[in-house]
Amino acid sequence: MNAETTEQPVVDPGRARVLVDPDLDAEFVDFVTSAGAYLYRTAYLLSGDADQAEELVQATFERTYRAWAKARAGEPRAYARRILMNLRIDGWRKDRRTAVTDDGVVPLSPVPDHAHDVSVRDELGKALRALPLGQRRVVVLRHLLDLSEAQVAEEIGISLGSVKSANARGLARLRSLLSASAIEAVPEFRADGDRVLLQARAAVRRRRAVRAVVTVAGVFVLVLGLLLTGPVRVPGLGPVALPGSEWLREVLGLDGRGIAALPSDHADTAACIRPADDAPTTPVDTMSAGWGDLTVVGLIDTADAHEVERCVDVIVDHRWTTAARVQADATTLGERESLLNWSDPYEGLDPDLIPGPFTLDALAPDGKGGSDRVPVAETEQVDGRWPQALGLVRQGDRAAWFETPNTQIAGTLPWTLRVLDEDGSVTTVSDSSALKVAEAGTAVLSDTLLGWTTRPNVARARCNRTLHTAALDGSAEVRTAVRERVCALGSTPDGLLVAYEEGSGGPAFGAGSGTTTVVELLSGPGDVEPEALLSIRNQDIGYQAVSALGYDAGRLVLAAGDLIYLVDVSAQTAYQVRGTSPVTTLDVSAGTVAWSTEDGSAYAMVDRDGAPGLVRLSREMAAVGVHGDLIAWTSLGENDVASLTFARVRW
Repeated sequence: MNAETTEQPVVDPGRARVLVDPDLDAEFVDFVTSAGAYLYRTAYLLSGDADQAEELVQATFERTYRAWAKARAGEPRAYARRILMNLRIDGWRKDRRTAVTDDGVVPLSPVPDHAHDVSVRDELGKALRALPLGQRRVVVLRHLLDLSEAQVAEEIGISLGSVKSANARGLARLRSLLSASAIEAVPEFRADGDRVLLQARAAVRRRRAVRAVVTVAGVFVLVLGLLLTGPVRVPGLGPVALPGSEWLREVLGLDGRGIAALPSDHADTAACIRPADDAPTTPVDTMSAGWGDLTVVGLIDTADAHEVERCVDVIVDHRWTTAARVQADATTLGERESLLNWSDPYEGLDPDLIPGPFTLDALAPDGKGGSDRVPVAETEQVDGRWPQALGLVRQGDRAAWFETPNTQIAGTLPWTLRVLDEDGSVTTVSDSSALKVAEAGTAVLSDTLLGWTTRPNVARARCNRTLHTAALDGSAEVRTAVRERVCALGSTPDGLLVAYEEGSGGPAFGAGSGTTTVVELLSGPGDVEPEALLSIRNQDIGYQAVSALGYDAGRLVLAAGDLIYLVDVSAQTAYQVRGTSPVTTLDVSAGTVAWSTEDGSAYAMVDRDGAPGLVRLSREMAAVGVHGDLIAWTSLGENDVASLTFARVRW
């Protein structure tokens, strides 16, 4: 057919449309130009620092560009604001681990400005920084960004009542700090859309490169894992041993990954010839205070503690420096002179994008002045994401922990509770699908029972956790809500130590003259059998909730506020230890009590022939644990480098 004579279709010019794909990059540049000042103002009011605000805005634009197709379909400014808020929340979490050395004055970048404006801006930064983190977020979103209370509650994932109360307290505080003109005193900011676009494209390219590396590494790890798993069950063929699997496992030393497989022939590397009676005692101020059937007979002050001395207080077996940022938690100390510690191979990566599992290592002396790291477990994906491991606890050759991804979403975070058994196997005992309205709390172990707490996803004051238990006899029978209003848990070989509140009313939530705190020892593995150890009125401990527990051989130790109580259960007498900041971890074994505090100190105390001896082990971000006569502690020094000491109590 002749193309020139072929009949052509008739097009109605009035109804014709030309469909052209929108220029997404051009739209993004326009968005940067229009929203830059708004986002910078939000970031500055949240951080109080001009340089940090610029970094937050740039990071926000980079993440928004990665999801620009999704962001432009809705409200791009609100989408970017949520990203900025999540980034700032991550920054607050890092700030908690950062030592503040200045006097709190907000640093200002050198900009051309009048003296009055600088003064007002400084006043604004100081006032906002003085607010607690939750109040600061609510005030900025509610009054400086003009969001409604319902929008603020949805934005940061808290209840409407919490928004109202935080807003009222925040405004009351600001009224005493700010003048009316300070609210508008934010440095001028102009975003270069083209420059931001180039930086966002570069960030996307880097992200793709990282994903490619992670994918290749994942394939390699998968192949290696298949080789290391031993026989693989193939349908129709049965168990098949992959080529090289047995040889590779033997070379890497991965047979027997349980704690029980650790060597136990670590001999002492230091000998002491000093007389045993050189160890000093600590003075006790006599007192008499009645707690029902219990009598407080003495007061001990941590100011009287002496610094730990080698060959006087302890015989040091091993001491070495661990890798940067590794602080082995000495409360996981057990037999064979070993500690359990989670590796951190993903330092510096976005915690929302963890690319793989964390490894649980057993650290043990190698007899040569160093340490062996033996992998004993790995995390698994939770709700389709790689999680962080939290709340590690150990009893003998078992360990337990929670796994939860660091998701910045409203509502309950998903979690699983996992147990490392004596044979090296890891099982999941419970997860958030079974307890949908609860977040993960803490876990404890005995020789026969596993216990763990959950808490409501809306924070409440004081003892707000619920205790659940599971038997470790192979049945893993789970009992939910064994105890309510739980304050603290403790691990002992004989059972689970639990402190919970009874009664109501009074000056604080759940506290009053009729309220008591009960400490029980729960045993098993069948029906949980409680043994009452202590019942104390909350007014006798200053209406402070019990925060830490320890028990061994009739000695009960509990922490409440900044005080520690050492109770002889059979004699119904107690000593009070004061002068310490709130306790973070507490451990009791064979008459030795060890604890670490929020200010970074670590202490140990032993009853030496009826007289207490109190020793300060470390002053620098320490953790401490005891097992029999073995004691271990860590100290975090300069550049986040930790030293780990294994020793034996000489008293």
